[in-house]
Amino acid sequence: MSMRKLLFLVFLFLLLPNQATAEAFDVPPAPFGNNQFLVLCYHAIPVTGKENDPYTISQREFAQQVEYLRTHGYHFISLQQIFDAHAGKSKLPDQAILLTFDDAYISYHDFVVPFLARQHIPSVVAVIGRFVDHPPAKLPEPIMNWQQIREVAKNPYVEVVSHTYNLHRAIQYNPIGNVGAAVNILAYDPARKRYESEAEYRQRLEQDFEQQQTLFIQKLGFTPRALVWPYGRHTAISEAIAKKYGMQATFTLEWGFNDARELTSLHRTMIETFPVEDTVEDSMTDFIINIRQPEWQSRIIRAAQLDLDLIYDAHSLAQTDKNLGRLIDRLVRMGVNRVYLQAFADPDGDGNVESVYFANRHLPVVADIFSHAAHQIAIRGIEVFAWMPTLAVTFPDQAFNAQNRVLEKRDGRIRQASSWYHRLSPFSGAARQRMQEIYEDLAAHAQVDGILFQDDAYLNDFEDYHPLALQAYRKHFGADFQPTNDTRNHQEALRWARFKSQAITDFIEGLKEAVRKYRPVARFARNLYATVLTDPDSEAWFAQNFEDYLQHYDEIVVMAYPEMEEQAQAGPWLEKLVQHVRRYPGAMKKTVFKLQTYDWKQQQWIDSDIILDRMRTILAAGGIHLGYYPDNVFTDNPKEQRIRLEMSLNTIPRTP
Repeated sequence: MSMRKLLFLVFLFLLLPNQATAEAFDVPPAPFGNNQFLVLCYHAIPVTGKENDPYTISQREFAQQVEYLRTHGYHFISLQQIFDAHAGKSKLPDQAILLTFDDAYISYHDFVVPFLARQHIPSVVAVIGRFVDHPPAKLPEPIMNWQQIREVAKNPYVEVVSHTYNLHRAIQYNPIGNVGAAVNILAYDPARKRYESEAEYRQRLEQDFEQQQTLFIQKLGFTPRALVWPYGRHTAISEAIAKKYGMQATFTLEWGFNDARELTSLHRTMIETFPVEDTVEDSMTDFIINIRQPEWQSRIIRAAQLDLDLIYDAHSLAQTDKNLGRLIDRLVRMGVNRVYLQAFADPDGDGNVESVYFANRHLPVVADIFSHAAHQIAIRGIEVFAWMPTLAVTFPDQAFNAQNRVLEKRDGRIRQASSWYHRLSPFSGAARQRMQEIYEDLAAHAQVDGILFQDDAYLNDFEDYHPLALQAYRKHFGADFQPTNDTRNHQEALRWARFKSQAITDFIEGLKEAVRKYRPVARFARNLYATVLTDPDSEAWFAQNFEDYLQHYDEIVVMAYPEMEEQAQAGPWLEKLVQHVRRYPGAMKKTVFKLQTYDWKQQQWIDSDIILDRMRTILAAGGIHLGYYPDNVFTDNPKEQRIRLEMSLNTIPRTP
């Protein structure tokens, strides 16, 4: 029996009213209501599907899917009903479904509209203005002409919306030549060897909106009320422009349910075709998975944290690219589905950053290769998080560094902090602004899924005595902080630590907002020292708090480093580490246990069999997500053939 058929049998059980079975497979309950709705995304619907075109659904398959929805308690809704629910005029029915069709293919006119209208089912069609008169080559079928679009627009069950005028295309976005969606990336001009400015980017988008509005008025006699983003890509800037041009709702291709209270960046579930060898049951199984689990992604993380320094060759871009290809092939073979990719240069490995691998306003650029590396990894189906410093940055302006560094107080004297990380003070507004601009530049030039914040975001119990830090404490608490070894002042010290921890969190919140300007759906992970979990006194040492992290980050990457923590009995220590995480409700789903593969004290690689055993220890104790650092593709460390036994998800079901 094939795995696909086995899955179908499983889902036959899931469709039965067996709550225990549904919970076991982590399937959301069938009903959804309270003004929630699901949006399905279709493209061409010809008589038969198109081989090698996953977005083309045959008319037979489409009819079966509509019939399934109609007979299983789902209710088809219109865009107007969503607007009315948003305005509080009415309420959406439970299990509400909106059908959308991208690109305005001829089958929408010839088949979809008549088929749906006979059943009184509303739908939305998104038109790319330029495509109507200038269709690109190799489309699965012709595009409707303006007469046909006018005809369907008159149908009471049809809403015609915008898919932009000419942003449904790819543009070059780095010097190496990678191309990405035109909406959410700054263009790179190879002739002038420069990036598009934010002002130019805004102008490019506004010009497109103007052309589409004018075209709709000329050809259809109205302006669109909603917008479908090409490829689902968008930015905070593009959303603001859409609102300016009267778009009451915008749609992406993020998976998930929607709530009528928020009509910006609505999620849509992409409906794809099925392999030729699939049976009818196989096809419906995939469709049911999509609509029953619209927020499904691979929920189990297997991550590698990678040094871009290792593959960068200062003498040859070609060799750098060759090294990158070798690394990506290794990751694919290993089954890694997440990469924390170094975006900064740190050749001496001390974590203090003076230069980066992406274009920006403030730091020297060793080579503008990060966006290319991230692109090449992403097209192999691996998520890319940019691994970035938070505070440990040294700018070329030494006066700025001196004025904005973390200060410590020891032996009654205030001086520059002696920690190995040369950090900026999170209380400095000037430091905050510069770091936000660096993060914004990263997001503008690289298509990343998220950010991993470096472990430099801490303040020990002697820090921070920057004047702005003391001023902030005085303003908040109405008194100066006077540290003392008197244990009776432990509560005062803890209050100071938590205040500092919140200051760091606020600092990073600003960095997150800077990223969201160009990457509005980015996720954020933060490195955490294991000691913060295992030792209750450590909060004062680091100004880090695990429970606070759970509220502010999508993921927490715990540095499960037995050698670094000088733990002779690694197994029991790792088990206890997992147990500490389990004490917090929901924490296990957000925690990645990152193992060290290199012993920095002994300056040698840890045996891969030991690493494999530690991975299994974490999983046996209840851990879900695993990662490791560092990796060396040239020496095969850790040994690919050994750790892939736990790193690969190829044999793990879709839901944990």
